[in-house]
Amino acid sequence: MEILKFFEQKAENYITLVLKDEHWSEFVDSLAPEYKTSYISDEELSYRIEILESNKAAEFFEILPDQGNIQSGDFGEILSYILFKERHEKRGIDGPKKWRWKQEKNVAAPYTDVILYSIRGDRPSKDDLLISVESKMKATTSAHHPIQDAIDGAEKDYVSRIANSLSWIRKKYKDELVKKDANINAIKNILAVLNRYIQSETHGSYSKKIKAIAVIDKDLFDNEIAKEVTIPSYPGLDLSVFVVSIKDLKNAYKTVFNKISTL
Repeated sequence: MEILKFFEQKAENYITLVLKDEHWSEFVDSLAPEYKTSYISDEELSYRIEILESNKAAEFFEILPDQGNIQSGDFGEILSYILFKERHEKRGIDGPKKWRWKQEKNVAAPYTDVILYSIRGDRPSKDDLLISVESKMKATTSAHHPIQDAIDGAEKDYVSRIANSLSWIRKKYKDELVKKDANINAIKNILAVLNRYIQSETHGSYSKKIKAIAVIDKDLFDNEIAKEVTIPSYPGLDLSVFVVSIKDLKNAYKTVFNKISTL
């Protein structure tokens, strides 16, 4: 999926992506199918409907968040997943759609917001890439400091949370492995990739990039980027800070979730 074309990139204190106002509707419309499959595959949705004699509305009601703060958080995470996959598409990066594994629809998915990875060649090498992303949203006026909060969360990812996230993701893929009609070979390949990072003391070092991203309503944007932030300093920390401006951000994420139910 390509969405960077809807944004203007600016080089300021942060890597800044500003959604072009004239593309707002096209941008929002384009998101709904990708957000839908971030929560459930088309195959699983059809299977549920068939065996349960159910319908899309009933299944989406159980799956999609309807609490505002969870919709907002999920919107920012999935947007980050799409953005960074596109920014690093030449590396062929991939990663789990972890929102499919949420235990409750109105509870945020655990651990690192987004994990993406890419293996170079048939054997582990230092050029293998792991990307972690911490996402924060600010759609309405509050004392919340999304840029600093995203940076703080990214620091936590770097220090400890990535390792826990990878172990959790591996367990979830193992759970997928025993499901009916599971693609066993594909899942085994994913598990091998995850083990490459989890067992880096055996397989060797790899490249690790840490991303902090704040998605902010256009009307709040200038005030937020003017605030001071503290950037952590750790040896080897490769941290990039992104700030995204979107007009009518609350309306954007509400519209996306409403559209999912009609697909």
